Amino acid sequence: MSYEKRIRTNDTGLVRPYRPLPTDFRERYIEMGWDGIDEHYRTNWRVIRRWIEEAGGEELRAARRERSGGTAKPHLRSKAARYVMGVR
Repeated sequence: MSYEKRIRTNDTGLVRPYRPLPTDFRERYIEMGWDGIDEHYRTNWRVIRRWIEEAGGEELRAARRERSGGTAKPHLRSKAARYVMGVR
């Protein structure tokens, strides 16, 4: 009797998703961003990341930036901000 060794791969929520995209996710993400959305839907960051991609990806992120007034790459704001954050 020979047993084949099976290597288990980590499921990051993209291989076998078990939580479908909520109908109001787009509106809630544009309104809230990442702040509190995991508690709102009671899920983890991997599922939220998958939902963002399913709901539009970059287009959804651009809509959130427009609403919040953020920048596309916040770590590249200025030399002073980079120094304070420790990214010298």
